[in-house]
Amino acid sequence: MEEQQQKDVKIGEIELHEGAVLVVKKTNYNGEDRIDFRVWLNTSKYKGPTKQGFVVTMNKVDEFLKILEDMKKFGSATQPEKVQEEKVAEKKPRKAKKKAKK
Repeated sequence: MEEQQQKDVKIGEIELHEGAVLVVKKTNYNGEDRIDFRVWLNTSKYKGPTKQGFVVTMNKVDEFLKILEDMKKFGSATQPEKVQEEKVAEKKPRKAKKKAKK
């Protein structure tokens, strides 16, 4: 039985700036449905997709949407402390190793 190929389905796009758009597509890779977020260019030098972008598998879409909702709340919150924030540990600078004296 011949395997039916699924075509990418464009969901939408957002203009980032002149000559660049963020294209959102539903894709299928090795039988796994995914949402692809990819920057596409339309300039005199290049027309097409770039390496800039990311993919969210369908089993992670709910987590991704939750993050976006949290970002939306944080962006419109008058009291940001009400939105749960993760603290990012600061990296401590490494000390230079001392050379042993002979």
